[in-house]
Amino acid sequence: MSPDLDEDLHRARRLAFAAEEERARDLLLSLLARIAQSGREDLLIDVVAELGSIYLTRGANDAVADCIRTIGPGVRQTRFLQVGLFAADGEHDAAAIELALLAPEQDHLLTYATILCARALGEDDLHSRAAPMWERVIADLGPPGADSGEADDHLLVTAATGYGRFCVETGQLARAIPWLHRAGARAAARGWELATARTQLERGAASWSAGDHLMTEQLVAQAYPVIARYARADDVSRCWLLFGLTRMGAGALEAADQCFAQAERHWRELGKPLYIHRILLQRSWIPIFLGRFAEAVDLVGRAREALDSWPRASWLQYARLDDHLGTIWRADGLADLGFDGAGDPSENWQAAQARQATALGVTYAEPGSAAYRNAAAKLERAADLKVPAALAVDSVRYSIADADARLRWASRVAAPMLAGAFAVAWEADNTQLISELIEYHSARGTFSSVPPSGQPGDWATTALSSEPAELAVAAAGPPAPVAAGLTRLGPLPPLRMQPDSAPILGRYRALAQARYHRDVTAAETAWSTSP
Repeated sequence: MSPDLDEDLHRARRLAFAAEEERARDLLLSLLARIAQSGREDLLIDVVAELGSIYLTRGANDAVADCIRTIGPGVRQTRFLQVGLFAADGEHDAAAIELALLAPEQDHLLTYATILCARALGEDDLHSRAAPMWERVIADLGPPGADSGEADDHLLVTAATGYGRFCVETGQLARAIPWLHRAGARAAARGWELATARTQLERGAASWSAGDHLMTEQLVAQAYPVIARYARADDVSRCWLLFGLTRMGAGALEAADQCFAQAERHWRELGKPLYIHRILLQRSWIPIFLGRFAEAVDLVGRAREALDSWPRASWLQYARLDDHLGTIWRADGLADLGFDGAGDPSENWQAAQARQATALGVTYAEPGSAAYRNAAAKLERAADLKVPAALAVDSVRYSIADADARLRWASRVAAPMLAGAFAVAWEADNTQLISELIEYHSARGTFSSVPPSGQPGDWATTALSSEPAELAVAAAGPPAPVAAGLTRLGPLPPLRMQPDSAPILGRYRALAQARYHRDVTAAETAWSTSP
């Protein structure tokens, strides 16, 4: 390679490291023309591979495919680009196969390809499958070194930022923060503005998850101008989502809705159904607060359409969508009960915000009145949505072997949904449902030597929601023995509270099976809980 070409190729790589992809692309294209004039076809592969990597970063998948065809089969750069292309297209199994075929001695390419796969799995909410990949990436990074080169620093920053985001999304904030600080410090030392801003964005998401809304606002406000200047639409949308969440948390409903609208617009431009579905669910909180329940139901319907259009949608996402729809019906029922915090569609933004700030959380409807009966019908409809979804999601615990992951799932994912199920049963004065939920909650699992019914760990391939408003935890693997003897955590058999009664929650368990194909209880003889 001639010195000039060599230097220009390195300069293009440095530009790519600094997220100056357009300038790097133009330089690489000029190199192609010079290579053709010099007859140095042996340089073609390196230049085209660099172009393909840039196109991967910017989501130009058709251009990546062109680069793969230009390089041809049997070359390590081709396999790397193919891994990235499969991952970007959501073909995760194919990406994993190609990843396994990458030569182990190509440490840098192998680690970077693993990052691409893990990151794409997270984008599709498949955190359980991403977890072992991130562990491999972190192990490959090794201890920090002061004499690392630019390529090594870029790999570290990319890996640490991606792993930090994964940890935030899976509720592991104590792990996330050190890696995000490390990535930010290394990026700042290199003068990589966008990489630094991205670490601030992820730290902002972590702050939101920790309940520090002021720090969220500060960090995202610092990151946004740089992210917007580099025109990263996905990160821009995440900034607007976090801006909306902080404003909604402060009661500024109009400003929050405007932020959510900005996020939705960018995700529609990117054509991401999963993210469109999420932002529509988030936006539906605004009409809920304003008492415009039909508008909120319409937004959830549009969110369901977006989820239906996504080929990798999971039962878990539908369960959480149903739970949210139940929340809308619950709010509508509470409005009929005269709840003082319920919205009034005739109010303007300022009046709605003032009412939210002064509400005492009390209801005024008289039992037996027409309003009370209307509320009862709506709350029953809410229970039919929220209770089966809560039971289905809670049943996941039986297939989580790792105790820490099981605790995070129970506390951060299942518990809020079960709390909503209890609340709607209480507000509907449904004492039978309340007692059955208490009975279920008092004895939700059992140890035995018999594996749980169904396919253990089948949920591990399903998606977990990663929006900052309700960060889910990562999945663990299938159930595993914890000791000799009584060895396995599993679901309880059906519970019968009275000797002559049917097992509890029967209709809701049947709905959970019909809607989400989840067995809430084991297929065994019912246990009697009566004396």
